[in-house]
Amino acid sequence: LCGRGRGGAGGAGLAAALSAAEQGASVLLVEKMAAIGGNTLRASGLFNASDPARQEPMGITDSPSWHYEQTMASGHGRNDPAVVRRFVCEALPTLKWLESLGVRFMPETVATWGAEWPRGHKPTQPRGQAYIRTLSSECIRRGVKIRTRCAMTRLLMKNGRAASIEVEDLSSGRGKDKMVFHARKAVILTAGGFAANPELVESYRADLAGIPTDNNPGSTGEVMLEAIRVGAASNALECIQCVPGAPEGRGFQVRLDLDVGRVLMVDGGGRRFIDEDGSRDGLAKAILARPRGSVWMVTDDGAVKAMDLISRKDVYRGLQTGDALRADSWDALALLMGVDADALKDSVRVFNVEAGMGGGKCARVRCLQLSEPPYWASRVVLNIHTTMGGLVITPDAQVVGLDGKPVTGLFAAGEITGSVHGENRMGGNGIADALTFGRIARRTAVLKR
Repeated sequence: LCGRGRGGAGGAGLAAALSAAEQGASVLLVEKMAAIGGNTLRASGLFNASDPARQEPMGITDSPSWHYEQTMASGHGRNDPAVVRRFVCEALPTLKWLESLGVRFMPETVATWGAEWPRGHKPTQPRGQAYIRTLSSECIRRGVKIRTRCAMTRLLMKNGRAASIEVEDLSSGRGKDKMVFHARKAVILTAGGFAANPELVESYRADLAGIPTDNNPGSTGEVMLEAIRVGAASNALECIQCVPGAPEGRGFQVRLDLDVGRVLMVDGGGRRFIDEDGSRDGLAKAILARPRGSVWMVTDDGAVKAMDLISRKDVYRGLQTGDALRADSWDALALLMGVDADALKDSVRVFNVEAGMGGGKCARVRCLQLSEPPYWASRVVLNIHTTMGGLVITPDAQVVGLDGKPVTGLFAAGEITGSVHGENRMGGNGIADALTFGRIARRTAVLKR
């Protein structure tokens, strides 16, 4: 298993490794960075799955079919229907597998930024910590060998089959020692995307040059490029997603939009200009159409108190850096923001009416009125968040070659793949995709020769 940048021990890699070990396979997990976790640790942590046990008591109608239709529509048809159908049908079983391992989720589902439907399962631990802690502990207990600071440099083929990987041991004091590991059954690529590689991003999307990234620094795409070099097919490499994040050089994010039912987005005049539960590409387009730095998120203290501990800590850190603003009244907050107070108060008033009557976005997601002072604001800074393009895979997570046929012994899962999300990734689909196809990959890899 090779993951994260040039190496993988993010959610997809750990899920694949543990699942293979559960079936008795001998597993080596290679990770370029000094620590495991990858982008999974940085994510909001929400896991999308249609879940009647949680959603029906909330009055939410959902199903794998609706999840499928939304994912396909959000991806504008650039995603593979068979792969998406496999994903939405196996997301809930994957969630239940996680729960059987000890991951605990909140009793209600929510919608995050760009989720488009309230099917996000929120772990009780902050962000993606629950997945990494639980899966890595189980991997160690089952004898999975995890090698950090070990970067894959070559994928070696033999008679059309993925036979070995060449890696560099970056921890050696003598320099970069190279080693070759032979695969008895399969190689599974879980190396993430290339959102932390500004040159590669710019080569596919010149319009995104200079926009910072919120990714783990290991997400640089070398493993994907190596697979392409040996004949793997790729698609949608120009499909790159932006979401609100942090300014360049900031080591943390102030995100007031983690629950879209408790946040408003307003322009430089204090006017709300879009429903916040829309698609990520639509939201980003609307933000980019306005002068840079002129868009704000606003919410109340109840929403901040409901955040996980890490997100709440980052909001308070933002008070020191100016990334977050707080005031005891909407008039005072508008003054700090430099927007028209009457326009801001009118935007909040209209939203609170919608929240009370179930109108607007509140007909789709659970909303709570913004009425608990102090009130909060943060300026929207777009970050490059994810690369939706990558290696073409089958519904069994097998990598497809340029001839349209599966490459023997080669599998992939997570952000390195390009068949699930198309032109736009729905909020909450990222971790669900990575862990679900990590499990699917190991199942196929262990059973097939």
